[in-house]
Amino acid sequence: MRKIAVVAAEIAPYAKAGGLADVIAALPLAMANRGAEPCVILPGYQALLQRPGVHVIAGDLTAPLGPDHEPFRLLRTDEAGIPLYLIDHPGFFSRIGIYGEAGHDYPDNLRRYIFFGRAAAVVAGLVRPDVVHAHDWHAATLPVVMRADHALRTRFAQTLAVFTIHNLAFQGIFPASDYPLLGLDWSWYTIDYLEFHSQVNLMKGAIMFADGASTVSPSYAVEIATDPSLGFGLEGVLRAKGDRFVGILNGADYNEWNPQRDDLIQRHFSPTRRIGKERCRDALRRRLKLPARNDAPIIAMVTRMTPQKGIDLVVEALDRLMSLGVQFVMLSGGDPGQEHLLSEAETRYPASFRLLVDFDNALAHQIQAGSDIFLMPSRFEPCGLTQMYALKYGTVPVVRATGGLRDTVKEFDPATGLGDGFVFEEYDADAMVAAVERAVTTFRDGTYWRRLMGNCFHANFSWDRAAREYLEWFEQLRSTAR
Repeated sequence: MRKIAVVAAEIAPYAKAGGLADVIAALPLAMANRGAEPCVILPGYQALLQRPGVHVIAGDLTAPLGPDHEPFRLLRTDEAGIPLYLIDHPGFFSRIGIYGEAGHDYPDNLRRYIFFGRAAAVVAGLVRPDVVHAHDWHAATLPVVMRADHALRTRFAQTLAVFTIHNLAFQGIFPASDYPLLGLDWSWYTIDYLEFHSQVNLMKGAIMFADGASTVSPSYAVEIATDPSLGFGLEGVLRAKGDRFVGILNGADYNEWNPQRDDLIQRHFSPTRRIGKERCRDALRRRLKLPARNDAPIIAMVTRMTPQKGIDLVVEALDRLMSLGVQFVMLSGGDPGQEHLLSEAETRYPASFRLLVDFDNALAHQIQAGSDIFLMPSRFEPCGLTQMYALKYGTVPVVRATGGLRDTVKEFDPATGLGDGFVFEEYDADAMVAAVERAVTTFRDGTYWRRLMGNCFHANFSWDRAAREYLEWFEQLRSTAR
């Protein structure tokens, strides 16, 4: 069980649309540190092909796509000692975006990622791993064909196939007329495998065919298997998986997100040397032209502007939040309508509200380091990473109790001194405002706030723990494999 092929469509910092990229950058390294031999199989995006040290492994490979075969080259580079195998198909992957441009998906995404899964099967056949670990719908074709394609079923008979769900809201659902692209017999297009309300569902297929399925936090695993509003039609499929469906909490990459050595922030700081955080707060205010106010905590959000992230609650409650005497910084973009509404707020609150819609990684670090309160009012959140980063920077999270947010943030109790944030249950603007008000009130009591910050600093969600849980799970699956 030492050789593990991790298969995904993203990896930070080269191809990143969300938290999946951070996971794929960190998890294989943590597995290697525990004695495994991981590699990563990825689409050959331009940013990866331009890395130094990229070299051709094979120049004349093909993978089936419907009745045809698509040629591709296999390239290799290494990242921190981990082999990265790149599937080079310029027609599919030499594009400006990963999944689309200007807010619109590429119309051929199904062809692109069915090909990716098929090509990854070719690469896995060369690498010969003990475990194939596919992530999200873009890689879902791989576990499907490993078990449904007769030739591949024989080739991978001794290979464990596992599949991890990062966000169940995106399942890879397409018309039944596109089913032939998979190159599989129609006998697999049934309710027990790939058929889903008269369409093809790649994620459903991966869950059904994989030896084990997981998601990225224990609470999200429970939610999507029991709550139809979060299961998006697959809750019964997940329940049927039984003990072969688990939730393993993601980790935080403390090599990148650590205020003691983060070179993107104004001043390093630590639990015992907190003056640096004050300097970072001062620097953030200078950069954003916010007045210095010791009585006003800086509330921050760094997030995509999507319905999942609770931006509608913020829009609804913004005037009430600002009435608490805070300064509010948002690094967020995506939804034009919400961008417009929040941009207008800058004119109403010129000394206390800032919206920045162009993502800037250095600024994301500086906001984590310089803010006091980090707001995540998500409608649902499979895991969430930014609240883990906030804790490491002594920035107090205010979160809705859902998914990984529930698993990582506990309500602060002034009486006991326990807890590291503020939590609200209902997806409701009033509940969110009440939680932020508890945070602001605590901020203005220096004794309680210092204790709370200390609790945040000492929270630890390392990838080493997550890697250990994955490797142990693989061994359990192997012991009961078909």
